Amino acid sequence: MFIIRTYAALSDVSAVLEGNEVHGLLEAHIERLAEYAAFDLPDLAMFAIVMPGDTLDSIEDDLGRSLIDSAGAFIEPPEIIQKHRGWFEAAIILSDDGFGLILFVPIDSATDARLTAAIEAAFAEATQAF
Repeated sequence: MFIIRTYAALSDVSAVLEGNEVHGLLEAHIERLAEYAAFDLPDLAMFAIVMPGDTLDSIEDDLGRSLIDSAGAFIEPPEIIQKHRGWFEAAIILSDDGFGLILFVPIDSATDARLTAAIEAAFAEATQAF
């Protein structure tokens, strides 16, 4: 798992993942965040890139917060969720000031089943709203 809390880490991880679909998604975020360069990234957002094999428990430990409730749904539902070829991308607002988590979850059989079920359910709910 990659957790990104600074602009430097965002660039570093993007470079490490070059050739991976997430690389392009991160590059798009870097471009959008350019207009907020006066703000530190920890004031705006954090990024978490889940890798196949990461457990939900380890993900939540690394993030320092629970993502999924006992019913299997996101505690804070994604504001925006997209499905890409091999990844889900979800923007979750974590505080009243708009601070958010951008969560990338691989579409892979080795992804934690609880996280997969929660993200698929959130995506289904979001797409049915339209």
